[in-house]
This record gives sequence, structure tokens and C-alpha cells, in this order.
Amino acid sequence: MIAITGYASLDHVAMLDGTPRAGRTTTILDRPENAWPRLGGGPAYVAAALVASGVSQAHPVSWIGDDEAGETYRRQLAQGRIPGDGLAIVSGARTPVSILAYEPDGGCICLYDPGMPKGLTLTQAQRDLVGRAEWVCVMIGPPEATAAVLEAIGPKTKLAWVVKHDPRAMSAGLAGRLAARANLICCSHAERAFVDEVLPRAGLAAGRMLIETQGAKGAALTRDGATVSSATAPITVSDPTGAGDTFAGGVLAALAGGETEPAKILDAGHRAAAALLRERRTIEMESA
Repeated sequence: MIAITGYASLDHVAMLDGTPRAGRTTTILDRPENAWPRLGGGPAYVAAALVASGVSQAHPVSWIGDDEAGETYRRQLAQGRIPGDGLAIVSGARTPVSILAYEPDGGCICLYDPGMPKGLTLTQAQRDLVGRAEWVCVMIGPPEATAAVLEAIGPKTKLAWVVKHDPRAMSAGLAGRLAARANLICCSHAERAFVDEVLPRAGLAAGRMLIETQGAKGAALTRDGATVSSATAPITVSDPTGAGDTFAGGVLAALAGGETEPAKILDAGHRAAAALLRERRTIEMESA
């Protein structure tokens, strides 16, 4: 069983005719029907990739409101055969939502409404779920909850950290604790400097892995001082949101299945991300 902790999001995707500027109206050219709204947030993307790879017990551990958006979030989880028992419903709160507005050059303006009170931590049910998991995947989330995860996991639990450098939710001290404990660290090329900054002076402990995604170039896996790189065929889509998290889910599925070969671990991540992007491209072509 795998638990994935972090912020939830119900995404709303829009394609723009230009870059928004004060005093100028920017026109929305398209709002994809299947993405207004669409299940989003790191835990959902990782869980979806795990389920698609045959890991049925992939549990997002997150927080939603007792509102209509929360009902939509839970319904879309169920439609994707993703367990919802790791969700905490916060009375009177708004379910987090994102607006992902894509500019013609491919840039994305992301507006995120967290909708939640500050200081969220694990409920007892979430703590129990995390404590039972064989793997726990930590994504960006409430800092109090992330600290509680580190307290709830046992010495034999394997920990994956999917990196996002957000000082509001991830202090250098908390990141250092994650880096020291993690069996797997997944980061983008842009996040690599932050990872190097918070890694213990001794670096990764023996047998632990660092995977850096490098966009169209592919990805690289470092373990025990050796680095293996794996290229990938680029897929061009207007809306690549979630591809990195989906890659991490594919990697986790391979590791949970006992895979140890670096190239095969990376290829599992590439396949998961490519499946997401091909589906997006198919939808774009059908709506064109």
C-alpha cells in the first residue's frame, strides 16, 4: 500500500490569446470540457499513475472542503478507481482550486486558491494510514502535516520525496529532514539546486536514489555515486500539467513492484508521463 501526502486541487484549464496585462482584456480561446474542472494536485496525479500501473492501493492523503467542489473531487477520484479514504473533509472550508491559464507561447499562469485554514495536520485516520503504508510519497503540503508524516512512518517504511521548492510550505530544515530520510528523491532540473542545498553533507545514503527530470532530454538516476540517464521521445501538448508528478508515480510503481534496474525504473516513469501526454494530445486533436 502506498500513501501520497500533499495539497489537493481541482484544476480549471484555459487557453489564452495572449499574455494578461493590467488594463487589457485577454480572451479565453478554449476551456477544455474535461478540464473545467479536472482532478489535480500532486497526490492525485501520482495515485492515478500508480493505479494505471496496477497498484490499486494508492491512497492520496489530503484535505478538501465540505462543498460542491469537494464532492466533484471525490467523484473524480472514484471514477479513476483511486481510493478516497485518505481524504480529510474540513468543515466550512473551500476545496482548493487552481486556474491554469496557458499563454500562446506555452507559458502557464497558475492561480491557486488553497481554501483551507492554516495549521492543517494529519487526522488520526490519516496518521494510521501513513503508518501502515509500505511506501509513503511526500509532496508539497501543509508543513505541519509533512512533519507529522515523518513522525508517523516506521523505520521500515520507504519514503519518496517529490520536490517542490515553496518556502511557505517547505523550510530548509524540513526539507533537510526529508532528504536525510528519503529512499527516493524526485526533482526537476530547476529544483536540483535546492535538493543539493538541503542534502546532508554525506549526500545520499547507500542504496538511496535521486532522480532528476530534464524535460525533453529525459531523466537521470543517481545511486551509490553512479548516474544513469534515459532519453525520452518528446510529446508536444498545450497542457502538460501533471506530467512530472505522473512520472514520479510510474517510478514508484516500478519500485513497489521490486524493480531495481535504473534504466527500467526511469523507463517506467517515462511511460506513465507519455500516457498522460498522449491522452491530452488526442483530446486536443479531437477538439481542433
